[in-house]
Amino acid sequence: MEDVYKKIFWSSYLFTILFNYSHAEEQLPTITLKAQTKNTINLNTLGNLEISDIPFSINNYTHDLIQKQQITTLAQALKNDPSIRTTTNEGHLNENFQIRGFSVASDDIALNGMYGMAPISRIPTDILDSITVLKGPNALVGGIAPTGSVGGVIIANTKRADKNLTQLNTSIEKSGYTKTGIDISRRFGAENQFGIRVNSTYGEGEHTIKSMKDQLKLGSIATDYTTDKIKINLDAYSIREHRKNGSPAMVSMEKLTEVIDAPSGDKNYFPHLDGKTSSDFIGLSTIYKITPITKIFGGIGYAEKEYEGHIFGTRMILKNTLGDATSQYYRTALNEHNTTFNAGITTESNLSKSHHVIEFRVDYLNRNYWQHAKATSSAFTTNLYNPTTIGTMPTTYPTLLPYGNHSFTSYTFTDQISFLQDQINFILGARYQEMNIKNTYSDTQYKANKLSPTLGITFKANDLTSIYASYVEGLSQGVTVDNILDVNYGKTFKPFQTKQYELGLKYKTVDWFNTFAVFQIEKPSTMTTAYTDSQYTQLTTDGANTRSRGLEWQFNGKLSEKINLSGNAAYTHTKIIKASENQGNNVYGVPKLTSSLNLEYSLFDRAVINFGTQYVGKQYLNNQNSLSLKSYFIMNSGISYKVTMFKVPTTINLNIDNITNKKYWAGIFNSNYAIIGADRNYKLGLTFNF
Repeated sequence: MEDVYKKIFWSSYLFTILFNYSHAEEQLPTITLKAQTKNTINLNTLGNLEISDIPFSINNYTHDLIQKQQITTLAQALKNDPSIRTTTNEGHLNENFQIRGFSVASDDIALNGMYGMAPISRIPTDILDSITVLKGPNALVGGIAPTGSVGGVIIANTKRADKNLTQLNTSIEKSGYTKTGIDISRRFGAENQFGIRVNSTYGEGEHTIKSMKDQLKLGSIATDYTTDKIKINLDAYSIREHRKNGSPAMVSMEKLTEVIDAPSGDKNYFPHLDGKTSSDFIGLSTIYKITPITKIFGGIGYAEKEYEGHIFGTRMILKNTLGDATSQYYRTALNEHNTTFNAGITTESNLSKSHHVIEFRVDYLNRNYWQHAKATSSAFTTNLYNPTTIGTMPTTYPTLLPYGNHSFTSYTFTDQISFLQDQINFILGARYQEMNIKNTYSDTQYKANKLSPTLGITFKANDLTSIYASYVEGLSQGVTVDNILDVNYGKTFKPFQTKQYELGLKYKTVDWFNTFAVFQIEKPSTMTTAYTDSQYTQLTTDGANTRSRGLEWQFNGKLSEKINLSGNAAYTHTKIIKASENQGNNVYGVPKLTSSLNLEYSLFDRAVINFGTQYVGKQYLNNQNSLSLKSYFIMNSGISYKVTMFKVPTTINLNIDNITNKKYWAGIFNSNYAIIGADRNYKLGLTFNF
């Protein structure tokens, strides 16, 4: 099959060159410096809004940035903001995040605003047009995430047929991993009412660390029918990933009394690992204008996802400061079928001196999945600095059993009110969420509902400055106590409501855009205390609370016609306010200080160099605050050069990540597990625009 894919790509490439050779004009293209973020963002229930009018802190990473930095997965894009922490390694098959001190799991990424539809574990950027990140909880925009994440709302926006395009991309990385992709988009019809975009990618080779082999097969299609009255989209993707002979590792120091030096980022601790993932999706959506100010909309989506083998659990447990460690190979399995739909109506009205945009919608998601009852494993010993090659994958496959069948239904009402010629804008909204949770593996079930209100106000002091304030909530599933030795065994606590208060200022000129934000988030949870009784040993209650407070500054703009500058700085303090233990301590894995600075310089019309830095401050390794990881500073660089090859406009991108090849602990997965920082990497890519 691999040979077939290769033949398809190279045959397509040669055919396209020959076809276009006599038609293309020999004209050298020029590079125009572009912003990394868009001015207008689609926020589901709130529709398309100017960033200046949004009373929340928001980032949007464009396709231009993705191509220029040769970003291959969603996590690599989010690393442009070091205050968004990745809690799994560079190159890991699972990509999990932490925003403003709280987690966002890979299962809780929204595809075009829909939960449950994104690819399993991680998202290749080959299918993406942009990535939107709404910092902090926001039940109004996102609803309840399938696994209860409240750190933020991450929306992966897929490519659309918004222009005519014939593009071939090919790249190679330092280790030898090569990738080739074809991206074709067309609009046709008497009024360009029909659109189709087809995207296909094949990647294979040694990747990220020594001897680890990755294979990627991907195909996607986006079609639409668009007129002044109606828009119909039909989207689908199919993704297969196969990893063997290695994985990045997360390292536990729970048994140590000090943090030891990080190893180089290219070491391979799992040379016999094997794992596969697959994801398939199809979705249909439509918008119909009943009148110029009233429209109805609806959508439906279905996704199937699977994994098998050693996908996660790539952990080592250190025994001493010399780096001696124990680890295990695992066989895991999952089969997941998700269905979603939404429908609603949006209308506008003028009442007295105010303008209203009112929307009512209903959303539904069913997540039905089967999972391994117990992963099979085989243990081995190794060393952090000198990995061994012993150990093998378990030969016994785990039993796949029904695990969960969860349904989420919500009803959302929003009223966006503007006064004084849009000088003052209010967002009033509420989402009523119903959940039906069936944990088939533990034979427990519960139903619950909750109302999550939202209030936001934006005041435009002048054409340049807007000041905003907002109150939003995030919602997580309640917890059922499943320990038979607990006093509250079998009890299900009500859904947890996370609350966020935010104040901010946005300042926009012709060349610059700045966002300043101050926030506080309060997240409740359960806590367990010891209990002495002839029958019970512990007591679980719902009185725990964690609080995060912070300041953020984001900016991007032009220093001159030749120089673009962007960056951010954040101070985040996440603290355990109430708990059965470690009360008053800082939460692990949340650095107080993070910052980044990215500079683009146009050497001449066809070449742009870029240079970026990232600083991440000290972070505690556990909630006891007994161990901490040192701060670190990383530098990246690249060049983008446009030429004409075979009369075909071509962009050459060369990027170097971690220029100094620094050895460092990048972050933290769970308590006590440190993530090994990525090794220096070179990436060379060619983009042919026919």
